[in-house]
Amino acid sequence: MKVMNRYIAGKILKGILIAFLIVTSIIMLVDFVEASRNIGSDADLNAGEVFALTVLRAPQLIEQTIPFVVLFGVMGALYGMNRRSELIVMRASGLSAWRFLRPAIGVVFILGLLWSLLFNPLSSAATAAYENMKSSFLGQTEQSKEKAIWLRDGSEFEQTVIYAPAFNLLERTLYKPEFTIFEIDPDGSMVFSHRFDAETAKLLPTGYWQLKNVLESQEDGTQQLNQAVALPTDITARNLQDAQSLAGLSPIWSLPSEINALDQAGFSTTALKIQFNKLLALPLTLIAMAIIAAGVSMRLTREGGTLKFMLTGATIGFGVFFVENMIKAFGETGAVSARMAVWIIPLFVLASGLAYLSQIEDG
Repeated sequence: MKVMNRYIAGKILKGILIAFLIVTSIIMLVDFVEASRNIGSDADLNAGEVFALTVLRAPQLIEQTIPFVVLFGVMGALYGMNRRSELIVMRASGLSAWRFLRPAIGVVFILGLLWSLLFNPLSSAATAAYENMKSSFLGQTEQSKEKAIWLRDGSEFEQTVIYAPAFNLLERTLYKPEFTIFEIDPDGSMVFSHRFDAETAKLLPTGYWQLKNVLESQEDGTQQLNQAVALPTDITARNLQDAQSLAGLSPIWSLPSEINALDQAGFSTTALKIQFNKLLALPLTLIAMAIIAAGVSMRLTREGGTLKFMLTGATIGFGVFFVENMIKAFGETGAVSARMAVWIIPLFVLASGLAYLSQIEDG
């Protein structure tokens, strides 16, 4: 039986690897063309530089498609074994579906663990390297790339454009900020009024910016130094948090400390909790996809209709992806908890797949 387990596990692993190479090639080709049209044309990059950007961005894109890689990989492996009548021989020799499915589940479970614990941090590091390289090509400084922030504030009579090359979310503080204030004419046009260049600007809970060491520049060119200036604002801490979220996703190892720090600072941690639970649930998600593939292959051995049931498996997989993202959106709005938003679909699919396999296997 050990030889049989190794044989089946090898076939499953080979099928997943083939699916991974196909999906990765498609993703990189599409992203290479897109990067050539956008970044390449803006920064006048050659093909090698665009390809380097594509390679660094690929892990983040592939991470979103790994459930489909497992689904199509397991389906392809079992379909190949079915074409060579290997599944039929195994079943005729008394080997149940549960027996030859066990190595497949073991392979995808280990793959899910390795992906969450090892590949995800590498993906985050590659994404950071991509952003650094992209900023370098576009002539941006690393500081402005990582933590630069643009905000807009004001009313129908006055508008304030805020820029800072760096900011600290937990301290609600902008560093070297520029507050450019415009007045709105009756015809709706914006006319420069004055500008504040400060050393720091702290967002207070009372709805004010507290500026320190401020240089105020007027429309006529006169300037004045002020030790402190308070400016009313409608900007909230959530606006700062949304601005930081543009920087990208954090690796799994740093998520618990980030969630704890943001909780203590009074920020929403829903998005980070969803991300953390999604990585924890990845092994279960991949097992659920393997169960879908096994259900399709079992129907193949009994009823035939290869194309029909392969398409059925793919349709179910995309349906799971759609519903999962829809419930995730409910989780992000707070309608359901982060754990429920992530875990409910893999558990439901796994239970449904096991029930279906039990029906066609045991009657």
